[in-house]
Amino acid sequence: MIATIKFFSWFADKFEWISRLGRNFSEWFVEHQRRNILLIFGIFVGVSAILTMMVNVLPRPSNIPSTPLNTPVSFGTLNKSAILTESIFNEKNGVMELHYTVTDGSQATQNYVDINQIKFTAITDHGGDQVTGKYIPTSSNTVVVQFKNLSHNFNAVTVTVHDKSVNTADIDAPSSSSLASSSSNKNQSKANNDLGKFTINRDKVTRSNSLVATSQMALEIAEYQNKIKSENTVISKNKKAIIAYHEAISQENDAIKNYQKQLNDSSDSTIQTDIENSRNNITQIRSQISDAENNISQSQDKISNFEKTISRVKAGHSQLPKPTKM
Repeated sequence: MIATIKFFSWFADKFEWISRLGRNFSEWFVEHQRRNILLIFGIFVGVSAILTMMVNVLPRPSNIPSTPLNTPVSFGTLNKSAILTESIFNEKNGVMELHYTVTDGSQATQNYVDINQIKFTAITDHGGDQVTGKYIPTSSNTVVVQFKNLSHNFNAVTVTVHDKSVNTADIDAPSSSSLASSSSNKNQSKANNDLGKFTINRDKVTRSNSLVATSQMALEIAEYQNKIKSENTVISKNKKAIIAYHEAISQENDAIKNYQKQLNDSSDSTIQTDIENSRNNITQIRSQISDAENNISQSQDKISNFEKTISRVKAGHSQLPKPTKM
C-alpha cells in the first residue's frame, strides 16, 4: 500500500513538471508571438517552394503502360507486324533511338519488306517544345526512329506504324448509294483499328550517356554489322550441333556393336530390332547434319551479301529511302 502511494506521488510530481514546462512554453510563445508566427509562416513557405521545385525538376515515375521489347504488333491490312527490339535514351542531350524490325505476316521468314510503304508517326507526352523526330531505314526490314532534344522529364512517347500498301480486298465499288454509305462507315472504322501503336515509357528505356544523333550511313552500317553478328552466331551453333551429331552417331555405332555381340549369344528377336532402330537413328542424324551444313552455307552467303552491302553504303551508294521527318 505504501509503495502504491509513493508511485502515485512520483507520477504526480512528474505530471506537475510536464505541466509546468507547458505553461512556461505558452508564456514564452505569447511573449514572442509575432516573431514565432512569422517563423512558422516562413517554414511553410519554404517547404512549399522546395516541393514545387522538386515536382518541376525531378522526374516522376510514369504510370503509362509500355509496349514490351521483342513483341510483335500488327498493323495495316496486309498482315504486317513491327517489333521494337531496342530503346535507348541519353537524357543529357535528349537523343533517343527506337529500333524496329518490320516483318510480313504472310511470310514469317522473309527478310525483305518494302520500306517505302511503311510510315511512322509519333506523339510525345511532356517531350518539350524543341523535340524533333524522324524515322531512318537501316536495312530492307529495319527502321530506327530517332528523336532529338527530347526532355529528360518526358512521360512517354507513342509511335504508330502505318502501312501505305494498297490492299485490293479493302477497295469497295458499291452498286448503290445505300451500300456506299455503309461501306464508307465500315472502312473508316476498320482504318482506325489497323494502326500499330507502341508506347515507350520513360522508366522502361535503356539509359546511355554516349548516345548521339547518328547519320543514316552509320546506322545502316551498324545494322548490317549486327546482322553479320547474328549469322555468325547461327554458324557457331550449327558447328557445335554437327560435333554433337557426330558424337551421337558414334554412340549409336557402339550400341550396334554391343547388340551384335548379344545376338551371337542369344536368339532374342528384339535385339535385331534394336540394331535396326540404331541404324535408322544414324540415318536421321546424318540428315540433321546435312541440314546444319546447309544452315552454315546459307549464313555464309548472307554474310557475304551483308559485307558487300556495307562496302556499298560506305561508298555512298545506299539503296534505302532517305530519313523522313515525323
